[in-house]
Amino acid sequence: MLFSRIIGHAALKAKLIGNIREGRVPHAQLFVGPRGSGNLPLALAYAQYLLCEKPDAADACGSCPSCLQMAKLEHPDLHLAFPIFFSDKLKVCEPFVGDWRATVLAEPYLDLEHWRERLESENKQLRMGVDIAQEIQRRLSLKSFRGGHKVLLVWMPEMMDPPAANKLLKVLEEPEPNTVFLLVATDAEQLLATILSRAQLVKVPALAAPDLADALRERFPELGEAEAVAVANRSEGDFLEAIDMAGKGEEEHFIFFRDWLRACYKREVATATELAEGFAKLGREWQKALVRYGLFIMRQCALQWMQAGPLVRVAGQELEFVGNFSKLLNERSAEGIRRELETAHTHIERNANPKVLFMDMSYRLMGLLRG
Repeated sequence: MLFSRIIGHAALKAKLIGNIREGRVPHAQLFVGPRGSGNLPLALAYAQYLLCEKPDAADACGSCPSCLQMAKLEHPDLHLAFPIFFSDKLKVCEPFVGDWRATVLAEPYLDLEHWRERLESENKQLRMGVDIAQEIQRRLSLKSFRGGHKVLLVWMPEMMDPPAANKLLKVLEEPEPNTVFLLVATDAEQLLATILSRAQLVKVPALAAPDLADALRERFPELGEAEAVAVANRSEGDFLEAIDMAGKGEEEHFIFFRDWLRACYKREVATATELAEGFAKLGREWQKALVRYGLFIMRQCALQWMQAGPLVRVAGQELEFVGNFSKLLNERSAEGIRRELETAHTHIERNANPKVLFMDMSYRLMGLLRG
């Protein structure tokens, strides 16, 4: 992965390159960023620049043997660790490395859901156990193949079991010479405090809307400029969410969410029940996308309610809805609806019964809107 292929983050990329060129390479770095922000591509680009034989001031060369191997994630000095689902015979990453490489090469802005789908383990728990930590120790005890740095990239270290995290901590405390640890996480709070204290934090913010809009137009040439900007604003810096929106369109989500809130406000139980049954038939990913879209619209409504109109990032029928619905909000209902939607997203991820979930949330929204 070349830095030039990564969306946005110009200042952060320049800082990472500058640190390497100045010889300031920490033995452990933690790339923390929200879903779709590019923390994994940044870590991979950093590893390629570090292993490149002819890097220039702006990027890795992309043509030396090391870069050609990194382009396939097959460099012998790049070691990978990531969450898997366990079985009696499969407890280490090695059997899954080919799948992980292919998944990342297809979509570098990888998240757990895409990885779970690749493994066809929708109802299984992804985790990293002590066997993976022992595998890491074994790999790092080997000499560097090319005589330079060895790079260990740990994707989603927050998925480690406590025994595995403690073994990783020991490796971080006593690293092998010329070994660089790149930890890529979305929730640093789930990591051991002792691991956090031994890694230099690299904060990766959500993508800026202009950068995201440009990337969308490059990937979807048929997307108009105004539509690309609208999708970039709605995705709130999440490239994966933006791709999903651009590929499917958000008009359907808007209509369903609008009609659902109207039914809840009017306490039309029959309509709410019909909508909940319809939502339940559309699949978990669609349900999660609807809830995330609802969170976005509710944030816009809250901004409008707080008279922060210049910060509202919707147009057309969405803007009309936000203007009307924001008049129904108060501090209690705005916070309550946000909390209900966030809780629903968590429950959907954990395979809650969607019909029961959406009906329960409908009754709660009725209370919040007319309580």
